Amino acid sequence: MKILLHCCCAPCSVSCVKSLQAEGLDVSLFWHNPNIHPYTEYRARRDCLSEYAACEKLELELQDEYGLRPFLAGVNRLYPAESHLQLVNQQTELKKARCCICYRMRLEKTASLAAEKGFSTFTTSLLISPYQDHEEIRLTGERVSAEYGIKFLYRDFRPLFREGQSAARSKNFYMQKYCGCVFSEEERYLKKIKHEDNSSHIQLHAPLNFTERLHLLVGYSNAEKLKHKNVLVFGAGGVGSWAAEALVRCGIAKIGIIDNDIICASNINRQIEATSLTVGQPKASALKKRLLEINPECKITAWDTLFSLENAGLFGIENADYVIDAIDSINHKLDLIETAFKAGVTLFSSMGMALKMDPSLVQPGQIWKTSVCPLARLVRQGLKKRGFTGTFTTVYSTEQPIRAESENQKTDTRLFQDEKTVNGSMVTVTASAGFLLASLVIKDAISGSG
Repeated sequence: MKILLHCCCAPCSVSCVKSLQAEGLDVSLFWHNPNIHPYTEYRARRDCLSEYAACEKLELELQDEYGLRPFLAGVNRLYPAESHLQLVNQQTELKKARCCICYRMRLEKTASLAAEKGFSTFTTSLLISPYQDHEEIRLTGERVSAEYGIKFLYRDFRPLFREGQSAARSKNFYMQKYCGCVFSEEERYLKKIKHEDNSSHIQLHAPLNFTERLHLLVGYSNAEKLKHKNVLVFGAGGVGSWAAEALVRCGIAKIGIIDNDIICASNINRQIEATSLTVGQPKASALKKRLLEINPECKITAWDTLFSLENAGLFGIENADYVIDAIDSINHKLDLIETAFKAGVTLFSSMGMALKMDPSLVQPGQIWKTSVCPLARLVRQGLKKRGFTGTFTTVYSTEQPIRAESENQKTDTRLFQDEKTVNGSMVTVTASAGFLLASLVIKDAISGSG
């Protein structure tokens, strides 16, 4: 028996399809959702469903018309020109009336198409959501069933909801945060301002859709892969701070920052968190504050401490997907490299970016094939002494270190050793290295190897 399943999205459809197929039904999918706005949200869900259908070799009928105006024409009459605070008290009544219109628009189109294409019955993935008005969906389905002369198959899929969501995440599906309706999106935030002064300064803060341009470049499924990666950044200086910034702007939603240093005036020329207002603050904490201003939903942990073998267990390295090493001191750097390898975590390591001026000479390369860079040489020597036989990707510069003309700059043999030295550096080089490190993470995560 052929059944047409109306799909509100791929995550809600997975368990519905599985359950219906277990009944021996031949399932075809149908996309018609004029309630989903804005268009970027509509496209994300449509494309994800298309990818799912293709992967599972399921027939998919796309009623691909972005229905903003028809939807608003049907629903807008419910919303008089009242203040947000007045609407708060009517939320339940308005939501029910709005949802009835929405269910009718989608299920009527499904029943019509099912009858036209010779399906035996139809149903909807809306029946899996615990957030929808389940009884109203059933009643609407039965009404349009009678009108179009085709059976509506009622199933309570709600017990399968968590299973379906888990399966969708494992498949890196686009996971939405609201039903799709702009009015529903508004209601999420009305409660937050209910007790505030209803004056002109009140604003509704919607979730930031700041990764839209990234989606256009890499696709929604790949963007979802990035969202679920966990990256630890060791060193929040001229390289590590820019790497962390780039990762957050690319949608990485879980980051750890480890650095025990305090921001000083000389950091301002190259470190993203260093400004005239943050001098004296811990680097890791200051960077966390900045990154949360970019994406408030990002889970960021800042450790204002120095990595060492003694405290390596603090950072959850074994649970990370990636470790970015932007540490300067050689012994701690070697310790981190060995720790990451023992944990089986993908490591990307920065070599020395001080005493360099040409960002075009910053490049990736395997540690054993690096050249010119003094810090890379010390790392190779140190790893050989420790009997380390693995390999990992580094970011290093082939530019010869620029020796100071001024007697005030130290460029002696203590360069990059544990004793603190002061070497010239500039943001164009350090930031380039940080961006390249972040790029290595992004590419590896999208490829699926990390």
